[in-house]
Amino acid sequence: MAPLPGSEPGALSKAKIINDTTWMVYCCCEGWGCGPFADPLIASEVKELCLRSSTSTTDISGEDGLCNYTEVCLCFTSHCSLPPVKGAPMFACCNQKCCGSCGSVAFNTTGGLFEESQVMEETFWITYCLCEGGGINKMDQGFFAMQFKELCCRGYTNIEPLEIDGICCSQVSTTCCIWGECQMPPAKPNPTIACCTWRMNKDKMDSPVQVVM
Repeated sequence: MAPLPGSEPGALSKAKIINDTTWMVYCCCEGWGCGPFADPLIASEVKELCLRSSTSTTDISGEDGLCNYTEVCLCFTSHCSLPPVKGAPMFACCNQKCCGSCGSVAFNTTGGLFEESQVMEETFWITYCLCEGGGINKMDQGFFAMQFKELCCRGYTNIEPLEIDGICCSQVSTTCCIWGECQMPPAKPNPTIACCTWRMNKDKMDSPVQVVM
C-alpha cells in the first residue's frame, strides 16, 4: 500500500508545500499558490477514494519511446505505443495477426503495474493496427490499472483501499511555479482561509502530516 500523498520527505512533501507556498487561494481543505521552480517541474500524487495516481516528468524520448498507454479495466485491455513496441503485431483482427511487427521500443514497465507477456502475448486482440489496439484479457491483472507516457510526462493510476489512516482523498501537485494541496479530512495545521498571499492561520506544519478527525 502506497503512503499518503505528501507524507514522505521530498519536493512534494505536504508540510513543505503548506509552509512554503505563497497562497493565492485556500479554502478549508484545498488551495493553490506560487512557489519556486523546482525539479520536477510537473508532478502530482493523488488519492481519490479507491484510486491512486502519480505523475512526474521524464525524458521526452526514452527506452519506451515518445508516448505509450496501457490500461486494464475488468476484462478489457487497451494498448498504444509510439513508436510501436518490439514484437507488437502490425495488424490483428480477432487475434489473427499478420504482417509481422514493425516495433522498435521497449514495453513500459515503470511502476511494475503490467507484465509485457500478459499484455502483449496473452491478450486476445479484437483489433490492433500499427501502434494501438484493444482486446480481451484473462481477468488476471486486477479490476483496473493504467499507466502512460506522453513526451516529458509519465504516470499511473491504480486501485487502493478507500481509506488510509482515516483519509479518503489527498493531493499534492506542482506545475512549474504553481503548487497545490488538498486533503479530506483537512490536514492540520493548514492556512484555513487564504487569498492573494494573506493567510488566516500562519502555524507551520510538522512532518509527518497530522490529521484532525
